[in-house]
Amino acid sequence: MKIKHVLLTALFSALGVGAYAQDTEHNWFIQGQLGASYSLGDADFGKLVSPAGAISVGKYFNPTIGARLSISGWRGRGGNGEGRPAYGFYYGAATVDGLLNLSTLFAGKNPDRLFNASLIAGIGYNHRFEPNSGSFMGRLGLQGSIRLNDAFALNLEALANGVSDRWNKKDDHGFDSYYNVLVGITYKFGTGFNIGCPDCEPVYYPKTYSEKEVQALNDEINKLREQIANHKCPEPEPCPEVEVEQVSKPALKALVLFGLNQTNVSGDQMMNVEAIANYMKENPDSKVDISGYADKGTGTDQINERLAMERANSVADELANKYGISRDRMKVSSNGSTIQPFSKNDWNRVVIMIAEE
Repeated sequence: MKIKHVLLTALFSALGVGAYAQDTEHNWFIQGQLGASYSLGDADFGKLVSPAGAISVGKYFNPTIGARLSISGWRGRGGNGEGRPAYGFYYGAATVDGLLNLSTLFAGKNPDRLFNASLIAGIGYNHRFEPNSGSFMGRLGLQGSIRLNDAFALNLEALANGVSDRWNKKDDHGFDSYYNVLVGITYKFGTGFNIGCPDCEPVYYPKTYSEKEVQALNDEINKLREQIANHKCPEPEPCPEVEVEQVSKPALKALVLFGLNQTNVSGDQMMNVEAIANYMKENPDSKVDISGYADKGTGTDQINERLAMERANSVADELANKYGISRDRMKVSSNGSTIQPFSKNDWNRVVIMIAEE
């Protein structure tokens, strides 16, 4: 019974870890499953059914192909002929399983699909206890998964497992086999799900930039400012009786950088907002285009669209509330992560302001 308690403890511990884990598209996942196992043998069908469980951790490398490490086992059964009592034993197995999402393969990628079917094929090691005996094993099966939300899915799995002839304590075939039907829950990491407060917004911790990184960003901003300042139309040659046409002041461009999942304007970026405010005060007819962006390396399209808009609105609020710039002179928009103005991923957590008459 000690083996039974250990397997149950490990299974529910893994489920607990999965429920409290935190936040791209192809997430790591953890699965906890319980069900029944049927062993081929010389006994009535009902006598060869026993409990089974599994814990798996894996990852999809693209929308179609993935892999997992699975620890399974519990109770096996064997028989000495129909009408005779069956005998039981404990076993455990560790396998590396390849996963092929058949729904994505044949119907295309769809993160919001309600049902996905996947093919499972794996190899590993199986160990029987009391008495001890081990062997390599192979397995093949199918898994159906029903999407509950972004974080959780309900799965139903059927597996055929091939092991050595010693598995059921009898040398009566070339090899033994047993079959599992398991039901469980899959949790996908990186979804921002908070089991303590399902309706709460996830907490994001912004990246801390080193002094060297901040200096590099400020140097890039100053370089852009210098390019804008030096972009002037040439003065016309003075000519008698010729009226010189007045040239409008060049546009002013400034950037406001944000940390990972950050939407508030930090203190070291306020000088860039102030530069736009001063330009607009000096040029009462000028207007400003405020465009928010998010980096493509993290988050989903929906999350990035929201982050980019919140960043743009945060800059607009500073111009209006702190510097008194009318909102009628502002155009606020979000480009999400569909447009990446910079080649470096982290620089795309930015709001770009362009003020001109």
